Amino acid sequence: MIARFFKQCTVALLVLLIIQGAQAEEQVLDTDASIARGGRLYNDWMIELDDRAPEKANPNFTKKTDDIAQSWRCVSCHGWDYKGANSQKGIMGKSGANPADIVAVLEDDKHGYQEYLDRDDLLDIARFISLGMVDMDDMVERATGKAKAYGLAQRPFFETVCAMCHGAEGQNLPGVSLGRFANQQPYLTLHSIFNGHPGAVMPSLRAFDNKKLVKLLAYMQTLPENSSLVSIVRGGRLYDNWFMETGRDVPEGLHPAYPSYRKVEVKEKQTWLCMECHGWDYRGKDGHYSEGKHFTGIIGITAKQGADVKELIKILRNDTHGYGALLSRTDLLDLANFVREGQVDMDDYIDPKSKKAKGNYQEHAKFYPTLCGNCHGVKGRAIRTMGALGRVANDDPWKALHKILNGHPAEEMPAWRSLDKETIKDLMGFIQALPKKKRS
Repeated sequence: MIARFFKQCTVALLVLLIIQGAQAEEQVLDTDASIARGGRLYNDWMIELDDRAPEKANPNFTKKTDDIAQSWRCVSCHGWDYKGANSQKGIMGKSGANPADIVAVLEDDKHGYQEYLDRDDLLDIARFISLGMVDMDDMVERATGKAKAYGLAQRPFFETVCAMCHGAEGQNLPGVSLGRFANQQPYLTLHSIFNGHPGAVMPSLRAFDNKKLVKLLAYMQTLPENSSLVSIVRGGRLYDNWFMETGRDVPEGLHPAYPSYRKVEVKEKQTWLCMECHGWDYRGKDGHYSEGKHFTGIIGITAKQGADVKELIKILRNDTHGYGALLSRTDLLDLANFVREGQVDMDDYIDPKSKKAKGNYQEHAKFYPTLCGNCHGVKGRAIRTMGALGRVANDDPWKALHKILNGHPAEEMPAWRSLDKETIKDLMGFIQALPKKKRS
């Protein structure tokens, strides 16, 4: 009887210990999630909560700004390294403090966040400040912004985790070149690695060892800072003929933005092409398309060189262009990257009056036979579906140059953009010297 009683007590005690252990483990997990969420709220609580900014700027934000939301972000005063920004002191001194005491500060007259954040939000921020901050100076060289680590070993981790959204070269998200971002904003990048990005699906990686995460930052800093040439040249092919490149159907009728007040001398589906309005020289009505059957009166795209990628994608999706329903996100990104970084000044290559290439083709006479001759033939007559290459390059050298740099849509033609300018000019000159007739 007594033995049975002790056995039951032992079992009950074990069950209680298991329950308490599970509760403790759940509490740890909840705390970790709370810390990471607090880091995202510290970044931008309005985006994380999908909430509007207060109507008036934070009265305690000393820097003059018209951006009300910016004045209410914790990071605007305390910095990505948590050591202060915009003449405000940092919060590293609060590391290890009682979260309840930090909540009291967030609710005081100077901060006043209780009017906009609920108790759980404030507690998450407090836990991040108390338990989640790291000393950025242990991880990043302040003078150079470089991570204090060798990052190549983290390539597999990046390519299987981060690349799902950012792409293998960190270029997949519109307007975000991860290589440039990690070099220009290392503290922000590291903060996001630890906590994720507000209002997004980016995971918090703080469960991993700090050394691993600073190595991950180091790898990100090795990524290309400019858009991938693969993206730029594909954008050039989309500019040339997006429905050929993508295999998608063309809407019926004229493009809504194509001028209908004048006689249309091109096929209706051509009016949906970027080049048909903006020209092979990218200057629209002010370039080679200033007259003739391709004249539309529409401006070129040269003014958009260097423009923000997000702005360009917004333009491509607007009611005037209407490509949002026709092209994928990747298509739009590639096209925007081409407009931003892929245009060249065609006058550097082609004399606009004579239409002749500004090169001496004899300087690179070996290039055409070895690079182009396999498909086009030694005399440029081999492709049966097009005219003699010499004639094409002389009739419209701007079109020829665009295709030399970016390739031809949906074909295996290489894009020779990586060649230097002099070689491209000489190659153009060689092609223009080829026979202009299929038969001679």
